[in-house]
Amino acid sequence: MMQNPPHRPMAGLPQHPPQPHHQSQPYPHSQSQSQSQSQSQPQVTRPSAYNPDPRELYPGPRNRLILALKSTVPSEVDWALPRLVLASFDRADAFKLETWIDSVAAFQYWPEKWVEELEKEAALQEVREGRVGVARDAFVLGAIPAWTRDEAVEMRATHSLQVLRNASFTGNNAKLICRATFLGVLDRFFALPIPFLLDISLRSPEAFAHILVILQSIIPSLTPFPRIARILTTVVPALLVETRDVAMLHHLIPLLISALTLPNLPPVPDSLAQHLLYLLTLTPPPNILEYTLDLLISLTLQSAQARQILSLPTFPAHLRTLVMLLEHGARSLQATREAPIGLQGAVHRNPASGAILAEAASRRRTIERDAAGKNLYSGERVLVDVGDKPPQLAPSTKAMLYNMREPRRSITWMHENFVYSSTSQLLQVTFWHAYRDFFTNPNTVEPLLSASEVIKNVTVAFPGASAKVWVDERGENKFVIAGMGFRKSNDDEDRYACLWESCHSSNGNKSAAELLSHVQSAHLNSASAERCRWATCQHVPATISHILTHLPLPNPPPIPEHVTADPRYPDTALSSAIITQRPPPPLPKTFKLHFTSQVTPADGRRQPTGVAFLSALTIRNLAKALRSEISSTLPADQGLTKEAKEEKKRHLQEEQFGLPIPDNVLREEEEEEKTAQGEMEGSMTVLERERARGAFEAVEGRVTEVIQGNISGIAQYLGDAFGW
Repeated sequence: MMQNPPHRPMAGLPQHPPQPHHQSQPYPHSQSQSQSQSQSQPQVTRPSAYNPDPRELYPGPRNRLILALKSTVPSEVDWALPRLVLASFDRADAFKLETWIDSVAAFQYWPEKWVEELEKEAALQEVREGRVGVARDAFVLGAIPAWTRDEAVEMRATHSLQVLRNASFTGNNAKLICRATFLGVLDRFFALPIPFLLDISLRSPEAFAHILVILQSIIPSLTPFPRIARILTTVVPALLVETRDVAMLHHLIPLLISALTLPNLPPVPDSLAQHLLYLLTLTPPPNILEYTLDLLISLTLQSAQARQILSLPTFPAHLRTLVMLLEHGARSLQATREAPIGLQGAVHRNPASGAILAEAASRRRTIERDAAGKNLYSGERVLVDVGDKPPQLAPSTKAMLYNMREPRRSITWMHENFVYSSTSQLLQVTFWHAYRDFFTNPNTVEPLLSASEVIKNVTVAFPGASAKVWVDERGENKFVIAGMGFRKSNDDEDRYACLWESCHSSNGNKSAAELLSHVQSAHLNSASAERCRWATCQHVPATISHILTHLPLPNPPPIPEHVTADPRYPDTALSSAIITQRPPPPLPKTFKLHFTSQVTPADGRRQPTGVAFLSALTIRNLAKALRSEISSTLPADQGLTKEAKEEKKRHLQEEQFGLPIPDNVLREEEEEEKTAQGEMEGSMTVLERERARGAFEAVEGRVTEVIQGNISGIAQYLGDAFGW
């Protein structure tokens, strides 16, 4: 027996070291990933009395820690095991089982003793529950004593399993752990009754978790011989179905996912898939939900398991749950984009807008002003009714004046606000105030002119007008501008101007009623009224009901200043009376395309991930299995033409390789086809196929909405899920 080392922990120090926090390894777990993780982790030295000296991990048969463990002396084991636990965790890169002879056997000693105790306890429990043939009177006489567990054995077994767990993540340790003796311990452990194993998972969760993690880590190095196959395809699925512990699910589901990657493995029980489907409805934690869907994907890749799920009476409800999970973690995304150039139309000024009407009214006033100028030069007097205040201008006219430069601005302003009249005159101060009040606006781009400069421009705007001194009837001198007055009509009243061809009294109407009375008296009584001559209209006949279509509304609706038309359509044709001949207008250039879509989780490469992606893969696998099942039940010649069927029949009867086909070969081929067809027909009944098809038809609309609205990429996996 080895002597106690001089640096053994003193009495009073804790005999149970602080264990590293255990977390389940993310699936998939591979040896290469574990090596990269261990290499990227910094080497942390824990300030603890159980930290081994780096020199104590030297290789060879004389390693003090391994020798202490092999001695099986409780004090030696309790000194070595805590240090090995921390060393396997903190110095994973240097912890190599192959450098120590029979190290795996040393670490399996205490787990094996613990399993022996469990076997005895399980046997006693079987006897007490009457599942083993023992006389009932034995219980009355107390012949079977109560079983007591050795907590020290369980603690050492837990620490030994923790060392093997930590070591299985790096290097070749996983291959060394796959020794027949250690696999025998696992076989004995999982041979215990399922209810008893569930009790162990509750009272000794740490040791149980270590065993499950070790089993998952060594799966890539395992050969699926019968004992291991029984554990992976019978015991583990049974534990998964029976347990109600979330921590157990964290280990069992990834273990099964890894196990299904082994070749030639027997099928898992049919109850597993149905339990996983029910587990989805319980709203498990996100990682359990992803693990469950991942396992369902692995199961549905197998045709037998997929058909078993499709045959369930509750499959329509489970399919609705999977479709609902397609939006798990989705968020709404709104985006604005420019319209494609090919869809953009040409923007033109609206012929019916207020700006166009104001420009037309301004042109009419220019014509009237030119006519008045001709009368002025001929010596005739020009008599026009004037107003006592400035007229109300259209907004487009105001904006145009605010942006103009002097002196053109003041001259245009006079043309819009005043008219020439031989008998009218206006006080100069009133004229100046009107100019100042109009251009005192923040939108004005140029400073105001002085009063004298504005008055000088009067003769430019109206050659017949001039500034002079006028003596009133009381003999007082007044500074006035003679020959000019405020325009009496405003732009709003110009809407009621008569647009009849060659109308000499188009203005003066203040309402639609006055305009209609004018048209009736001045134009409809003449013989030329057989054809409508309103603007460019040529309608026949010009009845009262037709004239009413040209009259403006009392409260005109808002009219856009610009319209969109096809680029091939000329803007000069927009005022055409027959608007139905225009091609449909495309989108305006100012129009923005607004998109609202759903975004589910994706990784850094913009590939879909998470619950929604796993649900899409599960639905795709089930849809493919159902389509394959439906197609396999169709006759082999369905869809072939009559000529194709005859050609196939002749091909079976013709010679191959220069020799006729033997009759026995033909009979064997026919029997094989019938057998295969019979097996496929027996996999799902007609009722089950139609029920599964109806389930997909019921969710087809919802799946289509997901395909159209999801932009994370899961739509490409749902192509087989609709079109039934």
